[in-house]
Amino acid sequence: MPPGKLAKQAARFADRELVARTDLAGETIPRDIWERMGKRGLLGCGIPTLYGGGGASFSELLPALEAFVGAGASPGLALSWFVQLVAGKILIEGAADGRRKKELLPEMAAGRLTVSIALSEPGAGSDPRRIATKAVKRAGVYVVDGQKAWLTNGPMADRFVVFAVEGEREGRKRFTALIVPRETPGLTLVETPPLGFLRPAPHCSMRLESCAVPESAVLGRRGHAWEDLSKPFRMAEDALLAGVLLGGTARELALLADRVRAGGMGAGAEAKERIGAVAALLSAARGLSLEAAKAIDDSGAGTVVERRLAAVHPVLEAMLAALGAAYAGIGLERACGPGTLGDDMNRLFGLGGQAARARRKKWGEAILIGKERS
Repeated sequence: MPPGKLAKQAARFADRELVARTDLAGETIPRDIWERMGKRGLLGCGIPTLYGGGGASFSELLPALEAFVGAGASPGLALSWFVQLVAGKILIEGAADGRRKKELLPEMAAGRLTVSIALSEPGAGSDPRRIATKAVKRAGVYVVDGQKAWLTNGPMADRFVVFAVEGEREGRKRFTALIVPRETPGLTLVETPPLGFLRPAPHCSMRLESCAVPESAVLGRRGHAWEDLSKPFRMAEDALLAGVLLGGTARELALLADRVRAGGMGAGAEAKERIGAVAALLSAARGLSLEAAKAIDDSGAGTVVERRLAAVHPVLEAMLAALGAAYAGIGLERACGPGTLGDDMNRLFGLGGQAARARRKKWGEAILIGKERS
């Protein structure tokens, strides 16, 4: 797919299909929207052409997400979209065997099958030291017991990638990932209270009670799912999340400029400087985010990707702060209440905070012990 083509396609879809919709403020994605995203090639754009997809790289998906949010102003729908994209590229394409790829990827590309990631748990989040869901192998099947929370796309998912503890080694938990169909006995989806933000991305919780799946349900290497799948998934997720923030900022900046012009403040030096500051940081964040996406394309995961993502986060933070300061400094109110674009962007940025701090800490430790220069 030629560079830029996917971004134009995403912007065109958002402009034609989302702007006039009045039903995107609920807790569920309208089924026809998801189906149209599949038919227009958006849900399968990251899946290899061999399996009916567009074969886009992460460095092509990033500007597509920016364009999608910039034109459609729906970070919640973008969240559901990029979770489906990363599930397809990192988990299924990256770790499934040939049979599973043939079974799942064409259906995902067409929008007929949705995959949700069951990793976080109540009271534990995504901290591997506190995750308690267990998978025990018995007579050729895995029996899974536990609870999961914050399943993005869970209410509409057909398959779940469940991360479960399958023992310990040298005091560290060993995780195995399993593909669990929605209809599996013992799997119960639990409705959660409405989030009130990032609509219409649907979320739910899950209970797994003596949930038995065949050994063929294992995704990737047994006992290595955390390092092989969870970490790369999170890195790719954080890289694409930056695209959503870039698109939201670009849209808010354009709206701010329109309001300044409409109010007759366009010639003011302060207004120009504040708007220019946001634009400068937006440009810097875009460049760094693209570097991170290209690093994922080149190496998948690892130190280089971690450093790129660590560099992106504070620039995104400064960008969002400058946007808020621009509104306040010019004397205009930025809409940041529940259900607004501003609130969704702030919430999404917060989701990446813990991982960003961990990456900065790791980088700082490497400098302090003399493994590299600052």
